[in-house]
Amino acid sequence: MSLLRPLLLDVVPTIQPTAALALSRLANYNDELAEAVVNGDILPQFVYSLAKQYRFYKKAAAFVLWAVAKHSPELAQAVVDCGALDALVVSLEEFDPGVKEAAAWALGYIARHNAHKSTPWALCRNAHKSTP
Repeated sequence: MSLLRPLLLDVVPTIQPTAALALSRLANYNDELAEAVVNGDILPQFVYSLAKQYRFYKKAAAFVLWAVAKHSPELAQAVVDCGALDALVVSLEEFDPGVKEAAAWALGYIARHNAHKSTPWALCRNAHKSTP
């Protein structure tokens, strides 16, 4: 991961999304590599790039977030903790359908891993616990 991180900031625009795609493919392979992406503190850079970069990089950044979030609830929570939810929701309004698709997949995996927190039964149970 440390070898790919400088490529994310390369001055050649085509290098940046290529490095991001390489990271997404590594993170997609297994949960250990996805954890390495999280531990490398790279996720906030991808969240920032969803709002500031051009469409090819946005698509690659959303794929990285999707590849990390798909493995486990803990990794999905790491994506949420780095502030990705707002950026992913805004990405749903992008013109490029590839960016929309990647953002939708990432949000879907985050919701899937956190489904137990958003069911009506869980909401009622939590409301019941908080009443005196």
